[in-house]
Amino acid sequence: MTGKNHNKKRNSILLYEFLVRSISKSLIEDDNSRSKIALKILKRHFKPGTQLYREFRLMNALAKTTVSSEHVAASILKEAKSAAINLDTSKLDREKSLLIRSINHAINDENFYDQHVRDYRTFATLQSLFNEWRAKDKDLHKAAMYEDHVMKHLIAEKEEHDDTVLSEEASGTTRLVMKVMAKKLNEKYGESLNEKQKSLIKAYAFSTATEDKTSISMKLKEIKNGLMNLIDEYEQNLHNNDYIKNKLIEAKNALVSESLEDVNDDTVTRFMLYSRLQDELGSKE
Repeated sequence: MTGKNHNKKRNSILLYEFLVRSISKSLIEDDNSRSKIALKILKRHFKPGTQLYREFRLMNALAKTTVSSEHVAASILKEAKSAAINLDTSKLDREKSLLIRSINHAINDENFYDQHVRDYRTFATLQSLFNEWRAKDKDLHKAAMYEDHVMKHLIAEKEEHDDTVLSEEASGTTRLVMKVMAKKLNEKYGESLNEKQKSLIKAYAFSTATEDKTSISMKLKEIKNGLMNLIDEYEQNLHNNDYIKNKLIEAKNALVSESLEDVNDDTVTRFMLYSRLQDELGSKE
């Protein structure tokens, strides 16, 4: 249920969802440049303290919360109405305009505002309700219809969606990007992964999401040093097998030449193989 005056380009929770999906799509398509641009826009405009962030949190809470009775739902709706009315609408409108400008100028996607969002109707109804609550010339009939829809939504059981991660905190964005990256990498490298390989993928996903290379660098160094030590130990016990010894020397030389300054998918692929070799050598007596 949405009003005729609903504008999806000025809907706080839809704008957040559009950015989240843009990040996800870009990561899956290996377009890291576009994903970083969208992530930067999301973090800059949906930061705590802004009116946009406050409105998003209110909508997100109403969209995701399930309550046990109409009485509780009515109480929550009353609190939400008070909070929505108390937002600084002048600042909120200005922040939305700046966000839309950033999206239009920085994200080259003509379908950005037409992306499929599973809960579109609910998000549209929430924005329409907030707008009606704050309207100077209130339409009580419209407000009652929107409130009734949101009341029913609050009481209804919510489905868990794998493709949606909305958080009240900035770290929710990080978790989303980690989830998308981990899914992408798991699909790329297959399901037969050992625990060290899964840990490597998790570290790489976290580093990509946070743009902090500390975790992935530590994980790669751990694999590199561990395998180097295993190769040294294994070589000492190889007296008459020149073929295996030469192969281990090749692996050791490849490890020595590995630069951990610029970590990408190719680097992770090689270290997935190193990790497998580390497991094989470590399991042999």
